[in-house]
Formats: sequence, structure tokens, C-alpha cells
Amino acid sequence: MTSSSSAAIGPEAIKAARASWRRSQIVESAVRLMEAQGFHEMSVSALARAAGISVGTIYQYVNSKEDILLLIIEDVLQAYAQEVPEAMSGIADPLERLAAGFLAYCHVVDRHQTATLLAYRESRSLSKPGLQTVINLEIETTGLLVTELRAALTAGILRSHDSELVGADLIILAHMWALKHWHFGDHLDAESYGRAQLAIVLGGLIEDGQRDRYPHLLVLPSRSDSRQPGAEAGAGHAGGQR
Repeated sequence: MTSSSSAAIGPEAIKAARASWRRSQIVESAVRLMEAQGFHEMSVSALARAAGISVGTIYQYVNSKEDILLLIIEDVLQAYAQEVPEAMSGIADPLERLAAGFLAYCHVVDRHQTATLLAYRESRSLSKPGLQTVINLEIETTGLLVTELRAALTAGILRSHDSELVGADLIILAHMWALKHWHFGDHLDAESYGRAQLAIVLGGLIEDGQRDRYPHLLVLPSRSDSRQPGAEAGAGHAGGQR
């Protein structure tokens, strides 16, 4: 590569990074405002002030206020589309891939709790094309889990089941971490929550002859094993006595 071609690439990379940063500013500020005010009450001028940019800059990225909501939802769905396959990569066993993908999904929900709630609460405000975009992205992500469920069924690991239904169940269970975090968050973290839900689902699906291969996926944490005030200190003390 010549120095002239490197110079040509440099400004484009800088421009792309700046655009990504501006987009993140818009999304993060919009999430905070919508959480506090709701989608319909939020104004673009208030968003511009919160993001520290001009109204004109916002309209370089969106054509309408509805597009701002779509940006928020797409941001979460794109995180699923990137991080779920990354978590599955390099794992040979289909059930282990499923578990890794589902747990990655739960961790994305954990980082985007408010955006997940907004998606449930405000997605009806999207236009039909915007809603279809969201549906297509969600089908793509759900399909990653469905593929592993079918592979585990073919391999004789799981009993006969409707893989699309179970895949949809897993997605809803992951979303429930945001929807019911007010209840579960005092004694579970995203990892222990995800593992508990996975154990419940897989407990009824794994063939009897395969259960000994996956004991780590079938353990239901007791409340005392989950995160509670003082639990970490207690765990450290117990570890020191071993």
C-alpha cells in the first residue's frame, strides 16, 4: 500500500469514526430523555441540547423523530447480531453454542435495559416500514438460536420440539431481564439469571441419555447462590477455607 492510498483511507476512517460517535451521542441522549419523558413528549430541540449538538446535526442522521426511536431499537438489535455469533464462534457442540448465544443475548439486554423497555413501550409508534425493519432484525437474531436448537435435535441431544417456538421463548426470557429487573435484580445478575432460565428450558428438552453430558447447563441456582448483599464477601471467605 502506498503512502498516498494510506492518506486517502485516513480521512475516511476519521469521518466514519466521528459519524459513529455522533450517532452514539444521539442514541444515548434519546434513551435518557425517552425514559424520563416518553417518546411523544421528547422534542428534537431538547435532544440536541442533551446531546450537545445542533438540531441540524441530528437531522443529518434522521429524517424524523420516529427515526430516532428506530435508531435506538436498531442499536440494540445490531448488538445482538454482532455479539451473539461472536459468543458462539469456535464452539463445536450445538447445545453449548445455544447456551453461549443465549447468555450473550442476556448480557446485551443487561447493558441496554432502558432501550429494551422503550422498544416494548414505544415500537407501536414506528411506521410500517420501520416496524418491518425491526421485525426483520429480530427474526435474524432469533434464527441464530433456532439454528442451534435444530442442530441439537438432529444430533439427538434434544427431544422433538418446535424449534421456532422455543427460540422465541428464549428471546422473550432474555427480554424479561429488563422487564422484571426491578424484581430479580436484587438477587440475580444477568449471567445467573440467564443460566437459570436456560436450565428451566433445557431441563424439559434434553434427552435422558444426554443429561450427564450437560450438568452445568441444568443447574438451577438457589437464591442463596445468587447475588445478594454480602454474598461476594461470604464467597471469598468460604474460598479461603478450602
